[in-house]
Amino acid sequence: MKRLVFVAAVCAVLGVLVMSSAPVLPQPTGQVIVKVTLDGQPADALIFAKDRFGKIFIAYTDLKEIGLARLTLPQERYTLIVDHGAGFTVKPFAQEITVQVGKSLDVNVALQRAFSPVKAWGYYSADLHAHSNVSLDGHTPIEQLVLVQLAADLDLVFISDHETIAGHELFAKTAQARGVPAILSEEITTPQGHWNAYPLTCAVTYAPGKTPKDYFAQARACGAQVIQANHPGSTGDGYFALLGTEFFDYGFDAVEIFNGEFDRGDASALEQLFKFWNEGRRYVAVGTSDDHDWMDFRFERYGRPRTYVRVEGELTAERWIAALKAGRAFATYGPLVHFTAQDGKFFPGDTVTLTRGQEIALKAELLVLPRDPTQEEPRALQIAEIIRNGKVLKKFTLTEDRAVITFADKPTEQSWYVVRVVADDGDQAYTNPIWVEVR
Repeated sequence: MKRLVFVAAVCAVLGVLVMSSAPVLPQPTGQVIVKVTLDGQPADALIFAKDRFGKIFIAYTDLKEIGLARLTLPQERYTLIVDHGAGFTVKPFAQEITVQVGKSLDVNVALQRAFSPVKAWGYYSADLHAHSNVSLDGHTPIEQLVLVQLAADLDLVFISDHETIAGHELFAKTAQARGVPAILSEEITTPQGHWNAYPLTCAVTYAPGKTPKDYFAQARACGAQVIQANHPGSTGDGYFALLGTEFFDYGFDAVEIFNGEFDRGDASALEQLFKFWNEGRRYVAVGTSDDHDWMDFRFERYGRPRTYVRVEGELTAERWIAALKAGRAFATYGPLVHFTAQDGKFFPGDTVTLTRGQEIALKAELLVLPRDPTQEEPRALQIAEIIRNGKVLKKFTLTEDRAVITFADKPTEQSWYVVRVVADDGDQAYTNPIWVEVR
């Protein structure tokens, strides 16, 4: 399901060295001290040091000394890449460096935010499927789970470990110390399917003989406002395989259309979601990384993909969840989308009521930012599509990194409209629907 992005045999992170099981002879090393600011303020960041042979060392800035990273590296020439935002909102930094034995090299990195969905559109982001080492298959320490999501420039942090909420207290405490809202979830893991339920005040427990309806009821009793169908189109543990059987229950709220790197399971989930929307079932489409390991990018990366939600007023976890449940959201691997109707009066999740023959005026502001600072050509938008009731109504060919598309339509029946955007590197985004009732 996942795409091989980086292979790191040795990772030096703030004094923590991760090595393969094979014996490694000591190498002469030097130190690189990286100080990162974003718009003049110390900022969390992810750092790659790639040598000329392709070996990659991975580091993050410190949890408590914000914006500071110390890397101990073998003597060699490197391409140093400093990334805040995972290519969504900030252009990464790249610089060639040489590490010398016994010497210290200072690198000051001043990043600037290229675009703010918060300031421009009121959209705040979260990764709604993220594991810590409390999960049996997870490797990210609880406190670092907050750090890596902040380094990805997510506006809220999220935790969803398999069958446990044991990490919730420390996660919430760490998030509070960093001044970021936290959403506490659990991945309910069963042979019938996987679901994230949030927010939770108590654990949802697995038991043989339980049905999805039973799990949903227990989650609601534990405070869940949203129950999310995780990778529902995947083979083996995809919940949508139960469709048409007595075990399938419609009492969930959100559907993962992006889970890690896009694959056939995601395409299947998206196809089924379109069918649900045509039936009038207003499930919310979300994008999630499902990442388990902050040091291994072979399969997933925290914050890629992610979900943006439009929140009016002050940001809180409660307001964000309520807006998500209302469908005011888009899921994305990189392209950013501001989709409106009727001169900006209606947004995804809203219903526009028209009389027969009346026109709906659609508009989408589109943007994509560079992800790889070593590429000579900047990333650009490639296509945008207006989709009505699951069919492409209008396709736009794009060539720049920003665009505005408009389209007018006269629906004759109850309809829904979404925008799909694709960048020239294949990264894509889908909005949730703007709904139309025709009277």
